Order: sequence, then C-alpha cells, then structure tokens
Amino acid sequence: MEEDYAQMEKNYVMRTWAAQRNVKVLPIKDAEGAYFTDINDKKYMDFSSQLIAANYGHKNQKVNQAIIDQLNTYSYIAPGLGAPIRAKLAKKLTEIAPGNYRKTFFSTGGAEANEGGVKAAKYYTNAFKVISRYTSYHGALGISISLTGDPRRYTKNEPGYPGVLHAVDPYCYRCPFKMTYPECNLLCAEAIRDQILMEGKDTVAALVLEPIVGSNGVIVPPPGYYERIREICDEFDVVWIDDEVMAGFGRFGKMFAIEHWDASPDIITMAKGLTGTYVPLGATLMSDKISDFFEDNIYVHGATYAGHPLACAAGLASIKLYEEEKLIENAQKLEPVFEKRLNEIKEDHKSVGDVRGKGCFWGVELIKDSKTHEPASTRDEKFAPGPTIPGRVQQECFKNGIFFVQMISTLLLAPPIIVSKEEVLKGLDVVDEALKISDKECK
Repeated sequence: MEEDYAQMEKNYVMRTWAAQRNVKVLPIKDAEGAYFTDINDKKYMDFSSQLIAANYGHKNQKVNQAIIDQLNTYSYIAPGLGAPIRAKLAKKLTEIAPGNYRKTFFSTGGAEANEGGVKAAKYYTNAFKVISRYTSYHGALGISISLTGDPRRYTKNEPGYPGVLHAVDPYCYRCPFKMTYPECNLLCAEAIRDQILMEGKDTVAALVLEPIVGSNGVIVPPPGYYERIREICDEFDVVWIDDEVMAGFGRFGKMFAIEHWDASPDIITMAKGLTGTYVPLGATLMSDKISDFFEDNIYVHGATYAGHPLACAAGLASIKLYEEEKLIENAQKLEPVFEKRLNEIKEDHKSVGDVRGKGCFWGVELIKDSKTHEPASTRDEKFAPGPTIPGRVQQECFKNGIFFVQMISTLLLAPPIIVSKEEVLKGLDVVDEALKISDKECK
C-alpha cells in the first residue's frame, strides 16, 4: 500500500509562513524543464520558477552531471582547506560581474549572503546603521528579516537587529511623494540622502537594495536612480549592497539586474539562480576596495557549509549553461512578448492597475477601484485567513495547470528562462481568463 505522503508531510514537516493546521499538501512526483507533475499525474507549467529560483528549469542533465562528477571526487571539504571547484567558481564570478570585484564568501542561501554583506560593510566602515527599503524582502534570518520591509518583518519578528532603518521606494505607480517621473527629479533617491544626513553620516554603514524589487511587486526603478544612489554612497562612504538573490542570473534579461543601470555596487549578493536551486548556495561578492580591506582585517564570519563543493559544482555548471545556451538572450527576447501581451490584458481587465517588469519576470498589480487604484489586497491581509483576491486568481490558474506565486496585490509571473514564446503566451492566456475573478471585485 502506497504511503500517504501528503498526510505524512502535514504531520511532520513545519511549513514556511503558515499556520500549520491550514496547510494543504500536494506532493510533486516529477519535474522536467518548465513543468512539474503532481502525485495525481496532473502536469503544471512552472510559471514562477517555483520561488523565482529554478531559472533554467528542472532536471538539466549537464548540471546534474557536474554535481555527480564532484560527488565522485569528494562531497565535502572544510572551508579552511582548498577546493578547486570553489576557486573556479569564485574566479568566474569576478569575470561575469559588472565591475571590479575580487573575493567571494560562499554560504547556503540568499539570507546568509545578505548577512555576510552587512557584516563586511560594518567592518569596513566601522559604522552600524543599515538602510533598506520598505517594499523589500532580504531573507528570514536575524539581520535579513530586519532588513526586509514587508509584513514578514513586523509580524512577531520585531524588535529585530539594531540599527536597521527603512527608506521609501522608487515605486512610480504608487509614488510616495505623489509625483511623476522625470519631474520628480528622483526625489525617492534624494530622500535616502536626507535620511543618511539625519541619521548621522558617520553612523550609516550600508544601503541594501534589490536592484528591481522581486517578490514585493516587481518594482523597476526609473532611469538614473542607481546612478544617483552610487553618487550618494560615494559622497558619504556608505557601502552599497546589491541584493541580486532573486533578480540575478538572467531573470531580468541580464546576468545581474543592476546592469540595466550604469552603476556598480560595492557588494553583490546572490543565490537562487546561481545554481538554479539544484543545490543550496549563496554568495557575497566583494569589490576590490572591500576585498583589499580584509587583506589585513579579519572577516569575522563563517559556516560549516561555506563553499560546499557540490554547490560550487552546480554554480559553475549553471553559469556555463547560461553562457553556452544563450539563456540570458532568450530572456531578452521574451521581454517584448510579456510586455505586449500583458498590456493587452491590462486594457481588457479593469482590475489590472499596472504591469511592470523586464526580461522574464513581470508583476501584474491588481486593484479593486479603477479610479482610486485601491490595491486588491493589503499588507494587513498577508497573514489573514482565507484567500485574497489575488490569491483566488492564483488558485484558478493553478486549477488550470499554471503555477505562479503572488504577494499582497501582485501576481508574480516568472517562468524558467528556457521557455518559448508559445509557452509564455499559453500561460498568459490562462491568467487572462482567470482575471475575470478580480474584475468582479473591482469598481
């Protein structure tokens, strides 16, 4: 008799971000390419790359073989010993990064990568305050959950890490200053400069910013924003940490999303697409000036799994895959496909307030008042019982074989960057039909 794995998981696994009694488990038995299959043999298109992470899909044999080859060499060597595969990956990261970078600290995920970046910035500046933004997510650990701006931070996770502050967002659709670009003169960036001055410029160690906000709504800053951020950081000797955990490795049509602007951060953090999630790996890539500082100053940080050889093998194979199979270029080709079809959908549905994105990652923000643009769901509803309006749209799409995630009022559409134009259009047709649900709730 076959085991009831759904009940087993419900009984014994603590699920993320959920009251356990309300958890419903659907076991997945197989996944390949841009699709996965549940235990009932129903097939789904993976239209959010799981958690915007399986960037080149499932069961890639080249990456699988790289992991097996390293496993057959050795599975683990302590961080204090050298591992050729670790060295190769670290060197490769300096070659693909958009600027002058040298040293990488490897960890097991994005939250740890951000923690490592904040520690490096604090040591380098001898300051202690860190500024992130209100519409952001940076991880669920001590420092990273404090950096996070969304409700996961203040829902029983506070008081958090001392010295963490939050700034306004470059959120043009809902400008915090009720202005429009370019007449605003990038007031959202200037407000960060004012905040540094008000806090005491010698007390601020770092800015931690997603280049394009990911799970909190795919917020794309306007032209010139990061060039101005670079100038502000240089003015006050503040370390700019670019959180590419969700944004990196082709997701927005560039190897790193920050390449859409002419500005280089001091530290780049990454995970997710670095290995396509085949093995957990995070990385904190430091610029020349930060790396130079630690030549004679101790980097007081470490972990048992830092630079795990199997993970590094997956990372190196993944980058090779992006380059040799021109996956970044495919994401670029899909950008106008998403843009055109989503804007058609916006015209046809009064509940669609805004569509935005780049490459192969787009957000569809839902509203329930077409005149006031009142959001279809709010932060206060994030952990409320029962599905929100966007949640109901998501469930309808899932019922029809399209899986994606949603956050507060935004649908997050981000299939693996291996998909075809036809697959993108097929998925968007399902979304188009499901939006009739939100239209019924919109005035």
